[in-house]
Amino acid sequence: MDYYKIIATVRGTVSYRLRHTFNHNKLDYSIKVVKQSDGRKLEFATVIPKERKEEVLQLIRESSLDPVITIAPILEYNNPNPGQLVRDIYLAPKASVSSLAELYDGVSIGSFSRVVGNALLQEDVRIGEGTFIGSGVVVRGQTSIGDNCHIGTGAIIGNNVIMGNNVNIEENVTIRANVVIGDNVSIGTAANIESNVEVKDNVRIGPLARIFNVGRKKAELDSNEDRKVIATVINSGTFIGSGAIVGGKIGSKVMIGSNAVVHTAIVGDGATVGSGATVPYGRKIESGLTVIGSPAKSVDEYKMEKNLMSFLKTKYKKQISNNP
Repeated sequence: MDYYKIIATVRGTVSYRLRHTFNHNKLDYSIKVVKQSDGRKLEFATVIPKERKEEVLQLIRESSLDPVITIAPILEYNNPNPGQLVRDIYLAPKASVSSLAELYDGVSIGSFSRVVGNALLQEDVRIGEGTFIGSGVVVRGQTSIGDNCHIGTGAIIGNNVIMGNNVNIEENVTIRANVVIGDNVSIGTAANIESNVEVKDNVRIGPLARIFNVGRKKAELDSNEDRKVIATVINSGTFIGSGAIVGGKIGSKVMIGSNAVVHTAIVGDGATVGSGATVPYGRKIESGLTVIGSPAKSVDEYKMEKNLMSFLKTKYKKQISNNP
């Protein structure tokens, strides 16, 4: 027999090692996902000349934990994909990856970055230098994370996310597809960032906050002009409190208090939305203005209405008390 087909079944969490080994040794292979009673596994199938049989078996054993190996002789073999482009996994010097992590093809991890626990990085994810990826984190395909970032335990980051440097993502945060996050951004525990949102530099988003897309529930936009019309933008230096729900065009250095609701509104630079306030759909808050209450009003307007109600109650106290 001139060729052997070797199938190695390995745990998905350490499959990146075998991918890297096959790519480094220029071995053509195919991958099939299988679900077994003890979890998700991958079948790597390769066809090799008989003179490389023992070499390849040794490579598999050195790159995998307890692989299940099947060997079958074949009479002839024509490679259907000669010269196939392989997207290798790149680990820079002093990058660290847990043996439980799972890395897909095309992943790149910069120097001094760490991937711990059972994190999952899908195709073509790029991680910068000095970044920490926590246990249970899922980073979906074509996403880029910058330098010196921290991605906390259980966070989920969607496809095509671009994240700048010095970004701090706390535990169990969800960031959906096509989101742009600038430098020096902090997002608190269990916050939710929907698709087609842009968060600029030096923004702070509190725990359990939700930043929603003001248009439609669609991950892919038709054009850049479409993004301008329907996507939420949080401009630089803005603070969003815990539990707040925000959508619209939010200016620079805006303060939005905890549990406030900004419903598809425009908030000017330096404005303040008080805790628990509700800014109705389509409302525009002028730059530098402070609003409170529900629906949100300026402090002066709120005080005026309160004084008017107090005056009316005093003036018509007798009528009110006699009203059955």
